[in-house]
Amino acid sequence: MEQRDLELLDLLEKEGPSTISTLAYKLGIAKSSVSRKVRLLKDMGLVEMKRIGGITLVYRIAGKQPPGTIRIGLLRASEYPYVIDFARRLRDRYSRVELIVYDEAFRLGIDLASNKVQLAFAPVPTLLLAHRISAGRTSIIGGGSGGGAHVIEGREGFGHATTMASSMELCAEMMRLEGPRIYKRSGKEILDAVKRGETRQGVVWEPYGYLARKEGLRAEACDLPLCCLLGAHEGVEGLDHIARALSESISASRRSSDFRSYAALVGLEESVIRETTSSYVFYEEVPLEVLKRLWPHVKSSLLPEDAINRAVRSSPTSG
Repeated sequence: MEQRDLELLDLLEKEGPSTISTLAYKLGIAKSSVSRKVRLLKDMGLVEMKRIGGITLVYRIAGKQPPGTIRIGLLRASEYPYVIDFARRLRDRYSRVELIVYDEAFRLGIDLASNKVQLAFAPVPTLLLAHRISAGRTSIIGGGSGGGAHVIEGREGFGHATTMASSMELCAEMMRLEGPRIYKRSGKEILDAVKRGETRQGVVWEPYGYLARKEGLRAEACDLPLCCLLGAHEGVEGLDHIARALSESISASRRSSDFRSYAALVGLEESVIRETTSSYVFYEEVPLEVLKRLWPHVKSSLLPEDAINRAVRSSPTSG
């Protein structure tokens, strides 16, 4: 496939169904060239065309990736200093390796389950949830990191903020934090909730614990031996090769890491990444025994005690 073919697919994924004319205009190429590319992509099963009201629209088929392309999702955090090296190692097998940064673990898990990303560095509870909702089409295949979690505390408010089905919710369960529990979609949202007194406490990962301390908030480390591992969708070939590449990258990161490129990728300051990466421990392989010891807490983080009350919409009582 050519680079323009990939650009066309990216445009359809970003902006939704489009006409040939619109695609030609936005890509800056002739309509005849776009038509040829669309026919090629249609033959490959990557797009489809529908005629609606006299207009032909081109659709991106969700979950289908071009040959030689792999997408890797990861959270905006300090814990993946090895991911740049990992992506480089995969380029001997894939012509295009994309790194996509997420703020919410739950969203990343859904995208892994639906094959929008083929690999995901995600919290253990999130990966287990993805395995269930995908009917077993995803699995944990490689190591990752542990530690880095903190409970931050402000001076006002009640309850605590965290992210759903994540290592942070796992930490909240382990430490039996006082409710109510408020779900947020990013570390920044959790930090902001504590700063403005919406909640008394928040469970965050690095570098948000570090940023909380700089704001004068109290931050207590959560004894979280395991955080994020590598999950994969079943459609990915060469899983043993991928797991081995990750193990080699984590090992290499103990000696040196490309902090500058990684900081640019996740949109955080390089000095902050360097300062906070040391909060994590790294596993070159899946630490199965550690995972098994955490299992009782993992179960409660996936289905907390108040899950039924949260999930069932109450009907107004009649007077």
